[in-house]
Amino acid sequence: MLINIVRWRVLKENSSEQFEVWREMMDYQKSHPEKVYYTRSRFFTFTEEGSSEESWMFLDEYEHREDYDKWMKAVRQDPELVKLMDEWFPRWDALIVPGSKKGEVWTEVEKLRVEFK
Repeated sequence: MLINIVRWRVLKENSSEQFEVWREMMDYQKSHPEKVYYTRSRFFTFTEEGSSEESWMFLDEYEHREDYDKWMKAVRQDPELVKLMDEWFPRWDALIVPGSKKGEVWTEVEKLRVEFK
């Protein structure tokens, strides 16, 4: 398994707008599963007491590295996705606290996995 983690901060006053920008993107992805290669995507927020900023994070889970690579290729080459991203990213970037966005791709150490169901 591979996880793409992206973290960023927004001003608390922009939290609702941030939610709407991401809701729009995720609604698109839900309605076009043939264009999406992750297994699951989840969002999290965190706010420190007294802070004027809210931290956001998403985790996209992929079963295989190849799935992540296919998604990255699609975002850069699929005409519909390219157009969507060209319109969407500036709206997201305008809400982000400058310098706060960080993305990482992690690979699971499967031999240490524990699951309870």
